[in-house]
Amino acid sequence: MREKFLMVLFIGALMGVWLSFQMERHGTASYDIRVANFTAQNQVNEIATKETTAEQYNALIKDINLSELPSVNEVNARIDDLIRKYGFADFKINTPRSNVGRPLSFHVFTIDLGKANYNRLIDFTDEIKSNLPYVSLQQIAIQAQRRTPQFLDVKLELKSIEYTP
Repeated sequence: MREKFLMVLFIGALMGVWLSFQMERHGTASYDIRVANFTAQNQVNEIATKETTAEQYNALIKDINLSELPSVNEVNARIDDLIRKYGFADFKINTPRSNVGRPLSFHVFTIDLGKANYNRLIDFTDEIKSNLPYVSLQQIAIQAQRRTPQFLDVKLELKSIEYTP
C-alpha cells in the first residue's frame, strides 16, 4: 500500500511539474500573440492614416519658406554676431549637434555665457526670436555667480531647422 501511495505521489509530482511547464509556455505564447495583435493594429492604423498624415506634412512644409531657412554655418555666424553685439565677453559656442534628415535637418547649438547681465540676456534672447525666426530657444539654465551675484552664468540650447534637399 505504501509503495502504491508513493508511486501515485511521484506521478502526481511529475504531472505538477509538467503542468506548470505547460502553463508557462501557454502564458508566454498568449503574451506574444497579444503583442503581435497590438503591433498589427498599430500598423493598420498607421496605414489608414498615411494619406492624411502626408497631406498634413505637405501643408505644413508649404507654410515654411524653405529659401529662408539658414544653413548651420549661417546660424552659427548670426549667433556669434549677436553675442558680440551684446558684449558678452566670456562666451563659448560648442559645435552644433545635428540630426540630418531629408528634406529637413535639425541642429542644436549649446552656448555658454559667463558674466552675463540679466537685462542684456533678455534683449539678446528677444533679438534671437525676432532676427532668427527658424531658431527656437530649447532650454536655458541660469545661475548667479558666487562672487558677483549681479552677473549670471547662462547655458542656452538653441534649435534650428535647415532645408537639405
